[in-house]
Amino acid sequence: MKELIDQNFKEHAAVLASTCNIMQVLSADGLSYIDSGLKADTFNVIHIHNGEELKEESLKTAVSFFENRLRESCIWISDFNLTDNVKSIFEKLGVKEAGSSKGFWAKIDDLKSDTNENINTVAEKQDIIDNAFVIANNWEPFDVNVLHFYNNVHMEVLKKTHTIMFNYYQGGQVVGVIELFIPPSDPKVAGIYNLSVMKENRMQGIGKALVLQAIDYAKKNGIEKIVTQASEDSENIFRKVGFTEEGKIIEYA
Repeated sequence: MKELIDQNFKEHAAVLASTCNIMQVLSADGLSYIDSGLKADTFNVIHIHNGEELKEESLKTAVSFFENRLRESCIWISDFNLTDNVKSIFEKLGVKEAGSSKGFWAKIDDLKSDTNENINTVAEKQDIIDNAFVIANNWEPFDVNVLHFYNNVHMEVLKKTHTIMFNYYQGGQVVGVIELFIPPSDPKVAGIYNLSVMKENRMQGIGKALVLQAIDYAKKNGIEKIVTQASEDSENIFRKVGFTEEGKIIEYA
């Protein structure tokens, strides 16, 4: 199951960038890297998906790619890929752990679902920008790069081919968001990403309502399993609705 979580993460990082002519998706021995064209590391991701195949020179090339363009980047790797080979390369390059998220998964038939009249699927560009605004507010400080990224890929999002976004409205404003990602390689295994609620609207059940809405959509569209990488703030939501913890994905810088 760790492999499914990691594969979903890999495809999610690349799928929108691959449709935008100002972004790039590149690959080398055991890794892939996504250049969003933006300065911050939010969407400039180096993902190591095979710890045994990784070569020091390939990682150095990926890191230099961003440094030479004056862009920040981050390295992500699942714990099962953190081999002795990777640890040795990280030590040589001075790469240090910066954070982590726990992996979770569930069979769709084991999960309850629900719909909420306050939640809508994004249907136009402004819905996507409102969604991105909530995500950006979860960064300290506010990350305007999130708005730029989704503005650049909004036409692909509106197709709802792989990326389905949901907005939770309160008082006419979007105060919570979630994304369901259906990967091209395995459309039976969906991923949940970007569960975010405005700070002043938390502890009201909005996060749980969004997760249940995403599950409902997944059930109606033939999904068999759902995976996610949960932040510390959202771990309990996934546990309460029936997800099982499985490994973690670690950020390095």
